[in-house]
Amino acid sequence: MEERDLEEFIGFLANIKGHGEITIYRYALAMRDFDPNKLSQDYINEYIKERKNDSKVRGAMLSFFEFAGIKKEFDMPPKSTGRKAKRVKRDVSREEYNAVSKYLYSKSFRDGLLFSIIYEGALRISDVKSIRLNSFLWNDFLKDPQKPCKLIVRGKGKKGRTVLINYGTMEKLYDFYARKINLDDEEQFKDFTNSPTNLFLKDGKPLTEYQIWKIIRYGSINSIGRNIRPHELRSTRATELAEMGIPIQQIKTYLGHSSVATTEIYLHQDDKKTISNIQDTLIKNQ
Repeated sequence: MEERDLEEFIGFLANIKGHGEITIYRYALAMRDFDPNKLSQDYINEYIKERKNDSKVRGAMLSFFEFAGIKKEFDMPPKSTGRKAKRVKRDVSREEYNAVSKYLYSKSFRDGLLFSIIYEGALRISDVKSIRLNSFLWNDFLKDPQKPCKLIVRGKGKKGRTVLINYGTMEKLYDFYARKINLDDEEQFKDFTNSPTNLFLKDGKPLTEYQIWKIIRYGSINSIGRNIRPHELRSTRATELAEMGIPIQQIKTYLGHSSVATTEIYLHQDDKKTISNIQDTLIKNQ
């Protein structure tokens, strides 16, 4: 790659994909000798093969496809044979969530709210950019504030879907704006509920995916000593919904997945808990 193209690719990895420094370094190194002028299926296959078809070059190539807008034009060669590394799934405990949430709210109301809404709505980072004040169904919520508030988000594929935000979080959000404007005034309340103002801004501009990733990463490191990935909040929430007895088809819709198989990947399954749950069910049905 030419130096300018490589710099733009690195910017894409950091700001859009939200990768860490080590991943960016490895992907940039893997694509350094790639020549876009030779782009063809055979050239891609040979390039990957020469670099042992490992996860680093495969991940870098997939990111390049996305960066160049050619994701559907080329195929990846078959994966290398051999033992596949087991994917590590990490739950976020309630104690960890509370500690990070408390820390972020103490630093910035915006950051604490961001953390709460990503978790409660089981959102992707890309969903966050669509959230505006009028994305919440305020009138429904205020009629019965003990119910979770409906929030309409538009993320992957620009499809709208409804998620639910807990009463406590909505109360904080409402009170925050009530201190700034008189929401008892009918006209001001109407302007508030219909406002297209983006909820999460920095210097007047919507937060980027990279900025959101950094808020969660460093907020969790500084509060509990380990980094939480935004995706882990999403999968933890999905697991909690499953443990509450929500059918997987409904969780699929809530997450915005097109396939139940994808949803199953998100659900953290503990062997001992699974056996215990089955055992309890069998006892009840004896």
